[in-house]
Amino acid sequence: MARLNFSLEVGNILPWSQIRQAALAMDGGRWRGLWTYDHLLPCTAEELPLTVSSVEACESSPIFEGWTLLAALATLTQRLRLGTMVTAATMRHPALLAKIAITVDHISGGRVDLGLGTGWHEHEHEAFGIPLGSVKTRCLRFGEYAALLSRLLNGPYPITWKGDFFQLKEAPFAPAPYQRPLPLLLAGGGEKRILPVVARYAQACNLYANVFSSVEELRHKLEVLEGYCQELGRDYKEIRKTVTLYADIIDDPQAARQARRHLGQHLYDEEAEALPLGEPSRIIDAVGPLLALGVDEVVFNGPDPTPEKIERLDSEVLAHFTS
Repeated sequence: MARLNFSLEVGNILPWSQIRQAALAMDGGRWRGLWTYDHLLPCTAEELPLTVSSVEACESSPIFEGWTLLAALATLTQRLRLGTMVTAATMRHPALLAKIAITVDHISGGRVDLGLGTGWHEHEHEAFGIPLGSVKTRCLRFGEYAALLSRLLNGPYPITWKGDFFQLKEAPFAPAPYQRPLPLLLAGGGEKRILPVVARYAQACNLYANVFSSVEELRHKLEVLEGYCQELGRDYKEIRKTVTLYADIIDDPQAARQARRHLGQHLYDEEAEALPLGEPSRIIDAVGPLLALGVDEVVFNGPDPTPEKIERLDSEVLAHFTS
């Protein structure tokens, strides 16, 4: 069996003490990485009716800044890889983001993955006065952002850049990343504007496998990505494929059914019932097809990251694929 890696997206809305405990528990286990997210408002606010029942209640929740959390976690952990799933290309200038990522890369001794997406949270951008733009504008900005980030992370320096969205003039840039290269993960499955950018610039990509997508849709998008790689003369295998999977161990059968109905309320009944929320075997069965597609890493989203839950996922699910 090919080796499959696992990581966990830990919500920035949790208290620092719980995030810290989760990172320490994961650092001693089979986990490859911990991901935060990059939002100023809880990201579930625009995913209604998927996960919350009130926008107001959701958006009033506290939330920490993702990259600052990673810097702190880098000093506490020894092995765990760290990243954002994903940084919005609207929040920071590429040079600033590259500088932040490189700083955390040095603090961690080379354990950072730089995740980047187009940005999507409309109310968040409106509330904080950050321009979001149309879908077309976001995609065009994302392409230039990824190209400039690649140059910032890899040189040569100094950098002059004259683009539609960003300009640099003989900008010095030091230190270089601790890792060479510092992996750039690009997220999104847009087949005409996003996946060509992934094929050209990314060391890793992220797609969804359930709730927001299906295994068949995932298969198709990976085939499209492979086609773009062939057009560019790039080895498709060079791109690390990560997939976000909504999954959790829930021992109580009634609570598990309720969770499946709630998270899958926009799905067909049989799709909702198949969601990997319940006994560990459900998660194992959901992960198997991803391994067959050549996925390198599964990113779990949804579990309450207590040390007990992390240990159970480790011993009852991860061990099935990594032993």
